[in-house]
Amino acid sequence: MKAYKIVVTGPFNAGKTTFVKTLCSRTMGSEAASLDPRKPTTTVALDFGILKLDDGTTVKLFGTPGQERFYFMVRSLSIGMDGYVFLVDLSDPDSLPKAKLMYSMLRSEFSEVAHVVAANKHDKVKLNNVDHLRNFLNIPREYPLVPLVAYDYEISLNVLKILVSMVKDSHGGD
Repeated sequence: MKAYKIVVTGPFNAGKTTFVKTLCSRTMGSEAASLDPRKPTTTVALDFGILKLDDGTTVKLFGTPGQERFYFMVRSLSIGMDGYVFLVDLSDPDSLPKAKLMYSMLRSEFSEVAHVVAANKHDKVKLNNVDHLRNFLNIPREYPLVPLVAYDYEISLNVLKILVSMVKDSHGGD
């Protein structure tokens, strides 16, 4: 069975580290103190974990930093990726313009890469109009926009399985 490289990315405080830690029993991370009062620590290089799915598929998760000053790491970690999960923090409307810029950058640089947009913290803010977020971020219809609660294993696993299915389809089912 093939191992897939999946990048977990999005703006600061979107839940990338939580998503990786929720899915992987053992992770490696690189956190440092944050100057932002919303979060005491922040990822400065990457979060990494490996997950084996029930069908034997191995998924290597690479969580990126979300602060703008570390965007070069997003590009570096994205080299050779099979797909990506783009997380958006629904509980922080002020983060949406940064999410839009970051998503636009990813789409322009990695236009053919399978991805899922995950609307995180869905448990804190009910998103009544998914089409509004889809339109705001300019998400093409062929890419799923799914609700996420990153600390919930089953919900996170479902998001990952949707993406892995897309990746397998784009690779001819391998």
